Formats: sequence, C-alpha cells, structure tokens
Amino acid sequence: MFFNPFPNAIGIDIGDLSIKVVQLNNISQRKRRPSYELVTARSTQLPHGLIINGILERPETIRKYLSHLFQKNSPDEKAIKTSWAVVSLPDNQGFIKLIQIDKEPHDIIEEDILIASKKHVPFQEDDYYLDWEIVPRNDENNESTSVLIGSIPKKVADMYTYLIESLGMAIIALEIGALSSARAMITAQKEYIGEARAILDIGATKSTLIIYDHDHIQFSSTIAYSGEMLTTAISQKLHISYDEAEMKKKTYGLEYQKSKSWPILTELTDELVEQIQRTLEFYYSHFQNSNKITHITMCGGGSALKNLDKILSLKLKISAKPGNVWKNLYSPKAIDYDEKKAMRFTKAIGLALRAADNPFFNNDTI
Repeated sequence: MFFNPFPNAIGIDIGDLSIKVVQLNNISQRKRRPSYELVTARSTQLPHGLIINGILERPETIRKYLSHLFQKNSPDEKAIKTSWAVVSLPDNQGFIKLIQIDKEPHDIIEEDILIASKKHVPFQEDDYYLDWEIVPRNDENNESTSVLIGSIPKKVADMYTYLIESLGMAIIALEIGALSSARAMITAQKEYIGEARAILDIGATKSTLIIYDHDHIQFSSTIAYSGEMLTTAISQKLHISYDEAEMKKKTYGLEYQKSKSWPILTELTDELVEQIQRTLEFYYSHFQNSNKITHITMCGGGSALKNLDKILSLKLKISAKPGNVWKNLYSPKAIDYDEKKAMRFTKAIGLALRAADNPFFNNDTI
C-alpha cells in the first residue's frame, strides 16, 4: 500500500517574474509504472524588482504573493493546504555536473567526493552547500565512478528556506531547476541507447540548456535568451510600449512577416543558436563517451514562440520540438489544460513529481 510521509506535498517554482505551484496525487499503488493525478496547477505574476537573477530582494513582499497563491481565489479553486514542499533554486545561481572519481563505488567515501568537487565547483570554499549522487555503472569495464554533484551558495539556499518556513511549511528538498526540468521532460523508464538529449528551458528572464546522456544529467548551462529579453528588445528598437512589444512577439513570433519585429527576434535567435552550438561542442570535447544529441526538447513559457522550433531544427540540424509536460504523470484522467500555458509549469511539475513520490520505492519517478 502506498504511503507518503509528506502528505499533500507540493512543488513550488519561484522565478524572477512569477511563482508556480503544482500539487499531484500519487495513485501508483505499486503498479508497473507510476501514476499521478493533477490536483492543482496555478501561478501568479510578480512585479519587476522583487527577485533579480534569482536573489530574493524583497522577501516579505514575495511572501504575500505566495500566501495569496495558496488561498481560494476563485469559485473553481480550493485553498492549498499542506505542510511540505519541494522548492526550486535558480539555475544561474547553482552548479550541477557529472564528475568522475577513479575508484570503485564501494570504495568511495565522503571525503573523496568533497576533494574531487573542489576542482569543479565555482564557489568559494566552505561558502556553499554540496549534494551528490553516485550514478550506477553502465559499463562494468570502466574503472572510474560517475558522481552527479550539485552546489549552491549558502546565502541563496538559506533565503529560499527562510521564505518557505515563514509560511509555516517545511522543505522536503531544495532542488536546482535543471533537475526538475529533466524529471518532467525526459520520458521516465525509457532507455536512450547510443543517443543523448538536450532540454532547452526558455523562461521569462533566462534560459537553461541541460545535457542528458547515459541516463543522467551531465551538466547544465545558463543561456542569455528569454521572453523578457525579446520583448524589451522589440520595445527599445521600435520605440513602442512594453505591452505593444509583447503583443507583437506573441502574435508574429518568428513567422516571416512585414512586421518590423521579425528581424529583431531573428538576430537574437541567431545568437541563441550560436550559444547552443558552443555548449554542445563543449560537451562533445570535454566529456568522456559522449553520445550524439539527437533531439532538443523545448519547455518553459518561451518555447511557445512561433517557429522557434523550426528555426532551431534547421540551423542546428537537430530536431527540436516543445515537449509534453504531463507525459510522466500517466494520469488515468485527461488533463484539461491549455498546452502552451502548461509549458510554463515544467519545473513546478518536476518538483511536484518528487514531492508526491514514494521515498521507499525508487521506481516512482526518473
């Protein structure tokens, strides 16, 4: 019988300009594959300046928006009542990478990982939190052991912890966004033999490119491309209001039109292509036994930009397409939610999958 010691736990994705909450009901009951029902998915927009580059500049005000989000705010909503949460940490403030240690897994102790991680983690010593997971071997002839490490400055993690605890909730886990995006977008229990995947998560203020190979995240990289950047560029170069620029972006996107916004978006998207190319070249040249990336799964609200998937596919010569954020729920009920709007909930869904997961079984989620 399924038992979760964290009943009604939720996933909370806190971004620079919005907060998203997803709650799932785990109905797996030891089935062959996990199954979840969507309880709620809701979001609220934040004014500019409350959170800047992942740093909580005005936590008390942010707390008010979070509190409002949990309340019953419309006739078809119920108040969210829970004491537990899995919460996102900003990708651009954290670090995640798969490293190699030249020892057998059973011979590795904590000091081995701490010493090895210092060669990779870009933060000052003793000023960050470090977590890790030893990755099961696929090749028995390989004498080294893969370890997935994640780190975040203490001051960043602590401010998110204090924010959630101020609402009377306890944190099950803090998670760098790339992990939750992968959990939502990589098909669970599927083996990708001889090929790798890239996940391009396009958010309001930043994007993240995640490399997934050998059944694990290899690393992630923050990319300077976002919905906010595109709208601001249109507004400034065409000397129009922000709202009018946003309308042009959503209406025309990268469709070739007589609209003056097209060359502006095309120039910025060409820069995106160059950043992706550099990241892929880095992966192929710096990681052992790297497989060729055969598909780019797009997610995040910015992935809905018209023709973006076609342009990326054409210029990178790799198929690129928005993913299905609900696919790992295997819900017995159809999820009635606008597909494009649902893409904004990618991280929150990944967090909610972990929040609803049974900690005593390792086959519930990716």
